[in-house]
Amino acid sequence: MVSRRLCAPLVSLALVCAACSDAVSPHPHPLNDVHLLVLETFDGSGQAVHPDAAATPLAWGNSEIGLFATPYPGGNASFENPSLYTRQSLLDWRVPQGVVNPIERPVEGYLSDPDEIFNPETNEVWLYYRGVSTENQIFLVRGNAPASWSSPALVASGINHTIVSPTVVRRGPGDWMMWSVNSGTTGCSGNSTTVELRNSADGINWSAPVTTDLSESNLFAWHIDVEWIPARSEFWAIYNVKVSGSCTTSALHFARSIDGVHWSIQPGAVLARGAIPAFADIVYRASLLYDESSGTVTLWYSGARFEKGGYIWRIATERMTVPNFIERVSTPGNAGTTPSETTAPPLSNATAP
Repeated sequence: MVSRRLCAPLVSLALVCAACSDAVSPHPHPLNDVHLLVLETFDGSGQAVHPDAAATPLAWGNSEIGLFATPYPGGNASFENPSLYTRQSLLDWRVPQGVVNPIERPVEGYLSDPDEIFNPETNEVWLYYRGVSTENQIFLVRGNAPASWSSPALVASGINHTIVSPTVVRRGPGDWMMWSVNSGTTGCSGNSTTVELRNSADGINWSAPVTTDLSESNLFAWHIDVEWIPARSEFWAIYNVKVSGSCTTSALHFARSIDGVHWSIQPGAVLARGAIPAFADIVYRASLLYDESSGTVTLWYSGARFEKGGYIWRIATERMTVPNFIERVSTPGNAGTTPSETTAPPLSNATAP
């Protein structure tokens, strides 16, 4: 088990707690408030999960950030396919002109866990996602514009539940890294998971996986997002944690690494269920972007509440200063980061996105 202590002292400021409201803020750029996004999903439900954001040049899609998510209305996996949105403002995300979501549809099964990066060498957005049918298959599609995507290329595969939530970082030419979660062959019902790392020189051909030490004693990573932070020369990872036998994840944890293999897990949660009413029972896959120029971290969360016999899935966002973010993850038990109790039924392999 890795210590949940920082490897070096960090500057901290007073924590400003996350708001516990579902209402959209009237302010165009709220700081330290969790706000639901209103997304136009292709199924019409507005329910979605698996947010992943990447900075994109204005010339690529007329937006500084692209956001992928997968609709998941009432837990119906047949709609769980990657869909693209571009930013108009912090809280206003729209389907780009000319785009018909989803970007890809499966031959069978469903397509989950999208993770995108912008590749400056090709001037394209590269989108990785997990195809789930009789096995886990990681595909790559390349977009030279929001409405123009290549055919999918298979870049990795494994037994079902052994390559969950791929997340890719490109640090420079010839330096690509992919982390994913291996939950064995049992998935949600399993007793533990491990986080694995693959390397690549081109983002297409990947090495065999190496097991990292991103591990806790009784909580296990389920869906993970890793970002390279050049200003700090370190990787940041945000991941929801499962318990043995269930994927009803209660909190998002945060870890830092110099090499991507050895991790320092921080003692405070990023967010916990109950932080807002829409996340009363689950917080799930999240994504973050670090903006050095403004000194802020923007996060996109997914989560759910159980009502009328089913889960309702939503995506929310929050922006805060870097010192406030570091303060939150460095301090155990901050308001909004301690999970509330839930009587909702556990997520299983059949019901977990």
